[in-house]
Amino acid sequence: MTNAEWTRVHTIALAALIVAIGLGVMWGADHGRLLLAWLFTLAALAAFTFVCGQGVTGRWLGALIDSRNVMSLARLQMIGWTILVLSAYLTAALSNIYSGETDPLSIALPQELWLLMGISATSLVGSPLILSMKIGKAPNADEVARTFGRLAQQGDAPETLIAKGQIVANKDLSMARISDIFTGEEVGNAAHLDLARLQMFFFTVVTLFAYAVMLGSMFIRHAGGAIGELQPLDQSMVALIAISNGGYLASKAVPHSQEAAAEGSSGAPK
Repeated sequence: MTNAEWTRVHTIALAALIVAIGLGVMWGADHGRLLLAWLFTLAALAAFTFVCGQGVTGRWLGALIDSRNVMSLARLQMIGWTILVLSAYLTAALSNIYSGETDPLSIALPQELWLLMGISATSLVGSPLILSMKIGKAPNADEVARTFGRLAQQGDAPETLIAKGQIVANKDLSMARISDIFTGEEVGNAAHLDLARLQMFFFTVVTLFAYAVMLGSMFIRHAGGAIGELQPLDQSMVALIAISNGGYLASKAVPHSQEAAAEGSSGAPK
């Protein structure tokens, strides 16, 4: 069991991070080092997320753990884009304020960026919605036994697992691990690598890194004055994310498990 308890230390740490972000951006704007200011803001927002996760769940990566007590790929994607975009916007806004601009918060966000954030939000909301339909279906007992046996060979003790309908979950969030991001969720594929998840992970990491480089280049080129918009996002990057998320949700909707055996049968699927 994890020791999850929000204490005064967590609150003080969050307040200190907020103050540090403001001071860091002011220093960067004053010395013409907006790139360093943005990187510091990026790291501070990531630390903010870690502290919240630790305070609520007892795990530093608690923000990635969903209601099944496993690490969620959709959560990882949403958190990644939120921290990246928000850190850039916050750095630009605080820099405009420090520079004395009359309308410091007038920072345009590219339309492609709105689409990308909407796609990430759709996966975050749609994923549990799809799984909820499979939780109500009874699993095949033989398949559950086989899958739990394979998971035991991979390091998951059977007594820590539970089958919620056709969905495999951990009984306690302390059992969540990074490998959950790449494996299936049903009793039929929980012990196997999910290629749709792997593709979405690759596309997410590549586009996050590419856009981070573009933002860094923007802050390096900034020669003073107001920052009126964030770096435009290429439509091909949005297409990559849309394709990977579509495949991720489609794979999640497809049945990967056998139904429960009919009463009085010899164990064959119903």
